[in-house]
Amino acid sequence: MNRKIVLLFSGILALLAVVLMQLYKNNLARELGVHGKRVQILAAKTDIAAYAQIERAQLTVLEYPQNYLPPRYMPKSLIDDVVGQTTMFTVKKGQPLLTTDLASTQSEARLSQVITPEMRALALPVDKVNSFGGLLRPKDHVDILGTFQKPGEGDVETVTLLQNVAVLAVGGKLGSGRDAGDDGKRRGSGTRKSTVTALVTPEEAELLVFAQDRGKLSLTMRNETDVNTEMELDGKNFADIFRPETRQRIQIRRDKRPEPGININQPTTGRRGRRK
Repeated sequence: MNRKIVLLFSGILALLAVVLMQLYKNNLARELGVHGKRVQILAAKTDIAAYAQIERAQLTVLEYPQNYLPPRYMPKSLIDDVVGQTTMFTVKKGQPLLTTDLASTQSEARLSQVITPEMRALALPVDKVNSFGGLLRPKDHVDILGTFQKPGEGDVETVTLLQNVAVLAVGGKLGSGRDAGDDGKRRGSGTRKSTVTALVTPEEAELLVFAQDRGKLSLTMRNETDVNTEMELDGKNFADIFRPETRQRIQIRRDKRPEPGININQPTTGRRGRRK
């Protein structure tokens, strides 16, 4: 009996010690100002280099006591606005992301600092159509096509000049996040993007400069994971447009590609997009 009483008494003392310790921690937290509401803020999940465009995978969320929030912190709710923006400074892993770290809140990052060594930045004139209605953003990849009149023949032909070209800037902004896709409407300027700055080699720059002087350039946007290049593109002209076998061959190749959002194993009729 005495042993049971001792064990019960020991258990009560242990529970009392836990309660007292919790009370002590709460009182200490109140004295230090870290007790109460906590706020979720954005922080660097990995090191983010200066003059780099922020990717979602580089961000994490930390909880900070409301009384100890860092100045110019960025709440979790702004994560979609932060992704794609350019940093002005290096943000170390675990550090909170501050508004002062972003180029959009500071003087703009210099273009020369985001050009890969031995590459060149080339500005290409575009209209609203070629910028995909303002949806083209830095870090997108495009193919560049040109339409030209053949010397001495009078025939007009469209050819693919370069594939998988990285976009450094759209208009005058480097990594301006959502603003890169709205033609300045959210900033109230109402101006249209007039240039796309592409990352090219010196030889590619020569090709594109000559091409834009002799014809019209167009852009096609690629899926961000698609790095393949087509090596059997011969260019297209009026003969291809009016030649039935050419159009049929192109359509057959299209039919063999799965449609986005559609289960490729689902049975269909002979006409695309029409299900049984």
